[in-house]
Amino acid sequence: MQSMNREELVTLLDDIRDRVASGDSFEGKLAFLLGEDADRPYQVTAVYRTGQLLGQGSTVLVGVDLDIPGAAA
Repeated sequence: MQSMNREELVTLLDDIRDRVASGDSFEGKLAFLLGEDADRPYQVTAVYRTGQLLGQGSTVLVGVDLDIPGAAA
């Protein structure tokens, strides 16, 4: 998870909302929880597709750990 303040979380939510509204994102997941840090009180994980209007597109990852145990560095 990634620590965020309220402004950062709202910016992320706006980006997801705008992409869905314009038809540029068809799928994704978002989770946010209250954290313990007063400056960055939200713990966020998000995965969502973008660029669907241009073809295959790409994926935005926020707060996702891609470390795979045993994988070569």
